Formats: sequence, structure tokens, C-alpha cells
Amino acid sequence: MALVSMESIFRHALEEKYSVGYFESWNLESTYAVVRAAEQARSPVIIGCCGEYVENPARRYREHLSVYAAMVKAVAEEASVPVATLLNEADEVETVYRGIRAGFGMVMFADDEMPLAELESVQKRIVEVAHACNIAVEAEVGALPMSHLESGHLDQGWKTDPDRAAQFVQRTGVDALAVSIGNVHLLEGRKAELDMPLLERLSKAVKVPLVLHGGTGIDRALFREAAKLRVAKVNVGAGLKRVVIEAERRYFAETEVSKMNPNHVLGTGGPADLGVRGQEAIMQEVVSYIRAFGGENKAR
Repeated sequence: MALVSMESIFRHALEEKYSVGYFESWNLESTYAVVRAAEQARSPVIIGCCGEYVENPARRYREHLSVYAAMVKAVAEEASVPVATLLNEADEVETVYRGIRAGFGMVMFADDEMPLAELESVQKRIVEVAHACNIAVEAEVGALPMSHLESGHLDQGWKTDPDRAAQFVQRTGVDALAVSIGNVHLLEGRKAELDMPLLERLSKAVKVPLVLHGGTGIDRALFREAAKLRVAKVNVGAGLKRVVIEAERRYFAETEVSKMNPNHVLGTGGPADLGVRGQEAIMQEVVSYIRAFGGENKAR
């Protein structure tokens, strides 16, 4: 088991008609929580981090991508289920190349505003470099709308055209394709309306595994149907952070931390540890998603 290639993850998912969850982490605790949940559900899983966030120039303190790569690789190697690693949605090409050098199992460059012809050229070069290092590449054709919880505004995206997507995959050689079929980034409080007939056309036109981003905002009842239409991977990120935030809010509402040993609140890893509460919230959410994806007991 342990660390495996993205190719093997996708191949098994397509053969068995389920989707593998990419559950985005942001620190060691969240990474461990995802893998522990996958072990509990006996499911393959994909772990990693967001390139846009890690290398965000607005970060107050710089953090090195190589440290994140080493972290997810080390956690994956300890796992009792198949685990692959991903550098997700890097918005700078140089970040992608750093991800390749750092050893992520798959990398993804995303730029919704780049013209498709230019994007093809960029992705083709990324594929050449990544494949020389036995690293897979995910790309995206189409643009997901973005939900802004603070204002209630929804940025408009554009759906994936099957013919353009098929040409893009053929010309670039990417290993997986993220598609836009009504799914929405950062959608909370309601569910996106997926265009399932479009997904069916994409599944026939595109020869590589399909990916759905924005898993938090998708009705879980649709995941099994999507898996039958060659969706081999679903991304979940914002929803995991939300359950941690809520777990911490409840913790402080229910606990008089001023009267507790601070080591019991943070660091010892016991039942009163704030970090443990957050991890257990992630684990419960991840297991729920894995069951919705059809991945439970699929680990070989």
C-alpha cells in the first residue's frame, strides 16, 4: 500500500467505477486526519496542498513548497492504504516546476484567464518536464464560478466544451482533466446544479480520467453517477476547513480553557487537545465523502 502513483489510483477508480477523493490539507494535523480517515474507510486517497495558497505572495510568513511535499510524502509512506500526492491549482508556472522538483506525484497549473491556445503551449511543456520525472499532470478546460461568502456574489465561469477538451488533451498529453459542468468553487449553504448530460458527453469525448473540483458544493447523491461517467477524482477543500472552524468554535464555547493546563489544550494529543478535536471533525467528514464517492473498502 502506502505511497503509489497517480496512474494506479486512476486506473483502479475507473475499473471499479468510483471516485477517489483529493482532500486538501494545510498542515500536518489535517494531512494525518485525511489519511487516518481513508484507513478507517479502507479507501485509496489523494493528499496534497494548494500551490496558490502555499506560494501566495500575500502570506505574512513564507513557507517552502518542498516542506509540504516532504510532509505529504512522509505521511503517505506510513499509510496502510494506497495514497498519491498532488500539488493542486498552482497559479504560477514556476510553482509547478518547483512542485515537480519537490516530488509531488501529480501537479496542476490553473489559469482561468489564459487563452486556450497559450494554455495548450504551457501545459504541453509542463507535461514534457513532469513526465520525464514520472510525475502526472492534471489540467483544466473550462472555468468554475467562484462563490464569495462574504458578499454573496458568484463569479461567472464557463462550461467545458467536449470537442475543445478532447483536442486539448490530445495536444498536451495531460493525464487528467478537470471539467466545469456547473460545479462551483467555495460554494457553501446550497448545492450546485450539475449538467449531467454535459458530463456524459465529456466522458465519451475525453480519453483521460475526469476530475470535479468544488466538491464541497456538490450534492453527494450525484457522486456515484459521476463516477460511472469516468470522474475518477473529486476535490474537497473548503468543507474540511469549515468543519475544523466549527469544531474549534464549539470547543471554546464548551470549555473553560483559562482553567486548563495549556499543554492539555495544545500539544499532548489527548482527548482534550484542540487539535485532536479538529482532526476528528476532518476524519468524520472525509469518511462521509469517501462513502458518497463509492470508495469504501476499495483499498487493495
